[in-house]
Amino acid sequence: MDSFVVIVAGGSGSRMGSDIPKQFLELDNKPILMHTLERLYSITPNSTFILVLPKSQFEYWNTLCENHQFKLNYNLVEGGDSRFQSVKNGLSMVNPNSIVA
Repeated sequence: MDSFVVIVAGGSGSRMGSDIPKQFLELDNKPILMHTLERLYSITPNSTFILVLPKSQFEYWNTLCENHQFKLNYNLVEGGDSRFQSVKNGLSMVNPNSIVA
């Protein structure tokens, strides 16, 4: 049975009072989102990873990946106007009858 990991990371950082969305804030010289992906990958390396971000953050994320030489395999999906829509967009990439985390 196929397994998928869907990570919805569309926050803006406004509640933290940051100009940078919290998923991109650095912890130990690496964006938090990279730590998250690496940790989940270490637990389920054979899963298909789906990362949902706002389209407006794709370029920034890709630049961060280049700068940090981040090479994990994942599918980047455009988020929606709400968390519900973003989750729905991520789940649309999942095969039927699969396990989803």
